Amino acid sequence: MPKRADRSFAARIKKFNWQDSYTSLILGAIIVIILGLLVANYFTRRNDNIGDDGAKMSQEEIAREEAKKPLGDYKVVAGDSLSKISEKYYGSLDKWPVIAKANNIANPNLISVDAELKIPSKEEAENVFLDMTITSYKVNQGDTLFAISEKVYGNGSMWTRIATANNVGRLPNGNPLIFSGSTLVIPR
Repeated sequence: MPKRADRSFAARIKKFNWQDSYTSLILGAIIVIILGLLVANYFTRRNDNIGDDGAKMSQEEIAREEAKKPLGDYKVVAGDSLSKISEKYYGSLDKWPVIAKANNIANPNLISVDAELKIPSKEEAENVFLDMTITSYKVNQGDTLFAISEKVYGNGSMWTRIATANNVGRLPNGNPLIFSGSTLVIPR
């Protein structure tokens, strides 16, 4: 009786070893393929950081070079807006005026499907955006923030933006306090 049990056990071990070997072979092949891909990726990425003069570039230099490159042209599709395009290329909805200015768009609410738009580089967009966003206004006698907002924005209700940007104080009655002759920063 013990011999029969031993044969059955030996047969099970043989079957188990064959399956174990086959599984190990497959797992080994997968590991070799993954390692090969990682090594290939390492060597291709290594060559990406070399500048025109052959010197290795730092991550900061790479980012600066990328920011200077024009982003190219963009073909408008249905449902697009300048703010959506701005977010796609610059990561911010606020830089749509840069695209409008670069393409001489008078009314940013009207862009045509299939229109080709020039997309300035990130560096150029940042410079233009700063030029467009910060202006100043010299307060005249009798000016109010509401009146100034109407002059610069065409909308008097945007006076709170000016008040916030300039940390304007308040009178006891709650009205903003501005002085004639002072200069206010006008955010765009």
